[in-house]
Amino acid sequence: MFTELNERLFEAKEKKRKKVKYEEHIARSDAYLEEEKDKANHLYLQLKKEKKDVSRLEKISLTNIFFTIMGKKLERLDKEQQEVIAAELKYKEAAETIIDLENELKELRTMLQTVVNAEVEYKSLLDEKERLIHDKHSALSRELYDLSEQETSIRSYVKEYEEAIQAGLASLSALQRAIHSLDKAKGWSTWDMFGGGMLTTAIKHSHLDDARKQIHYAQNQLRLFQEELLDIENHFEIKMEIGNFLTFADYFFDGIIVDWVVHGKINDSLSQAEETTAKVREILSVLDEHKNQLIDDYDEIVRKRKERLESA
Repeated sequence: MFTELNERLFEAKEKKRKKVKYEEHIARSDAYLEEEKDKANHLYLQLKKEKKDVSRLEKISLTNIFFTIMGKKLERLDKEQQEVIAAELKYKEAAETIIDLENELKELRTMLQTVVNAEVEYKSLLDEKERLIHDKHSALSRELYDLSEQETSIRSYVKEYEEAIQAGLASLSALQRAIHSLDKAKGWSTWDMFGGGMLTTAIKHSHLDDARKQIHYAQNQLRLFQEELLDIENHFEIKMEIGNFLTFADYFFDGIIVDWVVHGKINDSLSQAEETTAKVREILSVLDEHKNQLIDDYDEIVRKRKERLESA
């Protein structure tokens, strides 16, 4: 009976943890969604002022931008023209992020409904456990009660670290795909610098289109990783430097056209992706270390609880 009650308490505590987690994620994602909507609206007004057909921006790509301006000298593109092209790509990025966030919020609100009564369930089980302590026929003592509470708490903490590690690994995988795409573009860019011709340049921009998609996906995964890290920072007395993950995609659009068609900007974007990857690996190492310490603590508490039960 004791083991079964303990397991039910752990499940109830997990629901309680998830309820808090979902509520906090929803609040932060709602705020971020409003920021992205404001950004998209600002860019929309800028593009309408330039008489751009915003409804067609979903079809925009680096390749078709390149062919549109190929007949001009890139160096002669004035600052305003470059800013408009950058605004087109940034608007598309913001619009895609808004869709991501809206889908994420819908999923979070659905999951929140599954744990809406978590506090009531947990309180009911705690009351049941408290009654067992005062039952003279029960082997459950106050010491055992405290040990079992620590046990269920640590199991929940381990779960929280595992979720953060899983999000970090997903970010790592997404960044590696972005690096692979940028590496391809870098390779073709080298040929282009040595006179590879129009076909080589077009292929390079096709790889940049793929890199843009991969960086958008990596950006989203990094934001989800940051959410998991915030959960840990809010509930544990540790501090991890998250870094400016959420500016990663914006960086990709800086110095948009003139810099992109030369080798340097591709190298810069690649360096940033590699630096971000190294940072994610560093944080994952810290998370693993903390998780392993929690597992050691859990094993020690389980050992003590078993000893007390055997001697009761």
